[in-house]
Amino acid sequence: MGKEAQIIASLFAVMEVDDFSLITVTQIAQEAEIGRKTFYRYFKNKEEVLERAVEILFSEYAAFEKNYSASNFETLIYYHFSFWRQHCAQLKILYKNDLMLYLFKQYQQRIPQLNAAYIRRAKLDPSTAKYANAFTTGIFWSILYTWIENGAKERPAELAKICAAFLK
Repeated sequence: MGKEAQIIASLFAVMEVDDFSLITVTQIAQEAEIGRKTFYRYFKNKEEVLERAVEILFSEYAAFEKNYSASNFETLIYYHFSFWRQHCAQLKILYKNDLMLYLFKQYQQRIPQLNAAYIRRAKLDPSTAKYANAFTTGIFWSILYTWIENGAKERPAELAKICAAFLK
């Protein structure tokens, strides 16, 4: 594991015990078994560590086209939650620390790229595309948030069926 990944993992380990707002760089460095100077070579502060962690998650998500290019909404939701289920522990830590908005911001940044093929196929004008992306961001983030808030009990197939049912 590289130093960046070590620091990110250490932040999440500390957040399992302490509230993010109270965590210090010293705590993260100690958990990572590195010095503060080494921490600052990689990151300016703990917020930057968190931003990078979420950015890495979304890069991994974006790497699998099936996560955002399914032929129907039910399949799209299934793949979406299949991915997030693998990262459920991190999501629960973000939720516990009231940090889910970091995910929302990544959705806002990434959805236009992920929706690009759909926008082209549907021949949406720029104004409509902007709102289509906002709609997509809101739906995916809200469902993810609700799923985590309720203990992430449902499997991806169950969530896909639930969501498909209310879209009929």
